[in-house]
Amino acid sequence: MFNNLNQFTILIILGIFAIIVEIIIGAATGFELLILGVLFIIGGGVGMITGSMMVAVSVIVVLTLGYILFARQMIKQTLHITTTKTNTDSIIGRVAKVVTPIDPDESGQVKIEGEIWRAEAGKPIAKGKKVTIQSVSGVTVKVEEV
Repeated sequence: MFNNLNQFTILIILGIFAIIVEIIIGAATGFELLILGVLFIIGGGVGMITGSMMVAVSVIVVLTLGYILFARQMIKQTLHITTTKTNTDSIIGRVAKVVTPIDPDESGQVKIEGEIWRAEAGKPIAKGKKVTIQSVSGVTVKVEEV
């Protein structure tokens, strides 16, 4: 009995550990670790009550399969988080106007939607030319002439 108690305790500790990891890393796993942790705790508790490791593992497996097959998609749809582009993401691919000449050795400036950005390019680009934003790194955009 004491040996079985330790096995069930290990299941419960694994469940608590999964929940703690979920809390530490945030919702990056989509709450999968939280749910898995709860299932391990339930399985360990049922195992303690029944005194059977086979029952404990069976409960964990059945609940996990039930979650994967039925509840997972529903939970993901309920927790669906829409992502919106940030200012930097939204300017990639846009056309800007050079307001300070750009040289490969010296950055210039471009105006994008009324904002001035530091700009770099692989070749010289004169003031007044139109450029396309290729990427953003910090406050600097990489551009190519249109």
